[in-house]
Parts: sequence; C-alpha cells; structure tokens
Amino acid sequence: MDSSHEANRERHDENEKREDEATSLVDVNLMVVLLSQLCTNESDKSLEKGREERRDHVAHEARESRARANKRLMKETKLMEKRTHVLQPMAKEFSHYRKM
Repeated sequence: MDSSHEANRERHDENEKREDEATSLVDVNLMVVLLSQLCTNESDKSLEKGREERRDHVAHEARESRARANKRLMKETKLMEKRTHVLQPMAKEFSHYRKM
C-alpha cells in the first residue's frame, strides 16, 4: 500500500508541477500582453502629440504668413496713396504752367 500511495503522491506532485508551470506561463503571457498594451498606448499618445504639435506649427506658420501678407499689402497701399498725392499736385502745376 505504501508503494501505491507513494506512486499516487508522485503523480499528484507531477500534475501539480505541470499545472504550476502552465499557470506561470499564462501569467507570463498575460504580463507580456499588458505591458505591450501599455507601451503601445504610450507610443500612440506620443505619436498623437507629435502630430498635434506639427499641425499647430503649420497653422501658426500659415497665420504668420497671412499676417505678413496683410502687412505688406497695407504698406504697399500706403505707399501708393502717398505716390498719388504727390503726383496729383505736380500734374496740376504742370497743367497750370501749360495754360500760361
């Protein structure tokens, strides 16, 4: 009876050992999956942040470009106004001299 009892105990120990190994393998797989998801989420967030920064940078450049264009247009308009004011009196003076 001792030998059969001892054989049963050995089989039981072997089964427990296999179950422990299987359980530890499942635990390791679960940890790998969780860590990979965590890393993926962080990298996705950093990629999204990078895209957002680039989008903001492009929008900022576009706003600055429009502002420079508007400023340039205003300066050109002012210069044209000054030129016309200067040219009109000169034209009047020349026409006055021609009449005389």
